[in-house]
Amino acid sequence: MLAVGQPHPVTSTASRVPSRGIPADRARYRDVLGIGEFRVIFVANIVSMLGNVVAAVALTVLIYEQTHSPALAASVMALAFLPYLLGGVLLGSAPDRLPARRVLVVCDLLSTTLVAAMVIPGLPVAALLVLLFANGLISPVYQGTRAAVLPDVLPPGPGYVLGRSMMRMVAQSAQIVGYGAGGLLLTIMPPRGALAFDAASFAASAVLLRSGMRRRPARSAAAGSMAGDSLAGIRGVLAHRQVRRILLFSWLVPACAVTPEALAAPYASHIGQPARVAGFLLMGIPAGTVAADVIVARLLPGRLQRRLIVPAGLLVFAPLAVFAASPRLVPALGLLVISGLGAAWVAGLDGLLIAAAPPGLRGRALALESAGLMFIQGVGFALWGIAGQYVPLVAVIPAAAVIGILVVVTLRPRLQQPCAGLSPGAQPAHSPAAD
Repeated sequence: MLAVGQPHPVTSTASRVPSRGIPADRARYRDVLGIGEFRVIFVANIVSMLGNVVAAVALTVLIYEQTHSPALAASVMALAFLPYLLGGVLLGSAPDRLPARRVLVVCDLLSTTLVAAMVIPGLPVAALLVLLFANGLISPVYQGTRAAVLPDVLPPGPGYVLGRSMMRMVAQSAQIVGYGAGGLLLTIMPPRGALAFDAASFAASAVLLRSGMRRRPARSAAAGSMAGDSLAGIRGVLAHRQVRRILLFSWLVPACAVTPEALAAPYASHIGQPARVAGFLLMGIPAGTVAADVIVARLLPGRLQRRLIVPAGLLVFAPLAVFAASPRLVPALGLLVISGLGAAWVAGLDGLLIAAAPPGLRGRALALESAGLMFIQGVGFALWGIAGQYVPLVAVIPAAAVIGILVVVTLRPRLQQPCAGLSPGAQPAHSPAAD
């Protein structure tokens, strides 16, 4: 395996993060939120995430108003995903090479500047898209750094899994609440006013993180260029068979599961509903995902979370097969909620990844997981959209379900039982292979 710099010498996470009385088998929300530093990261995430969702609505409307081009308006979503490939590949070593607090604050300030520039009246559409792309390059660095610092902030085991679950709940809830809030906001102010709101949200996040996070040194000494170091880190992570298997599972399952979201507007028309009904369909999977995180990450011990990975992964796709029968709006929404409940697999996979990644590559693995997930989901949106252009929807969505089931069965990860007292990055003992 490739060496990726010397890790900063630290004691185990278990000794650095107080347990706050968190039970060994499960954690409570008040336990996790009782950790002040996590509370700051969590609130900052809520603030910036809501601003981002509102801005996506505002920018789509602004570009459509200026061009009357559906393709250019849709490019807003495409440019939200594409930069994850470049940013994740070329800047993936930032979480290890730079102090976490500094990276997060600087990323927020850069985003504040870029989004504020979008507010300038008369800015050409091309300039708006360039600014959006530049801001997208920042996102994988920010999210990768935040993912890499969470194991230092949260206790290992149930505390870490529940904390990660809460961050996902914010992302899913922002989709449910934020799009509605964005539409409401645009009824009382122009799109550029909503963009100004997003810029302010980034600035508020920067202030929260600067004042509420502990200063930590970089995890490793800089060695060569950041791009070269990032590529070496990716090779090192993907050379680790178990980590590679976990990452592929975490990327390909969602890439297949987004099919009904990618085809929500055409499906609404297919069942005789106006295209705007797609907004209701888009709420189904996030609603189920939030419920799954509440139930699994909060109530189930780690051992059961890991054993649920395969059954829950299959639950994601079983309801999608029913779309071959063209269910009407209410049954379709119910099926999508059930599919979202299948996201219960994520909590168990979180624990497996943090346990499987070698200590020197843990930050790189978490950053790569985040960047890869966003990019491959974007590819999934594009590919399933193209398929829906030429193949009947009643065939595309069930076909995605079949492919997703094959992914779950083929890539099901080996179950691991973390050893007591090990830090999250330490190598646990392996149980017999599940495959």
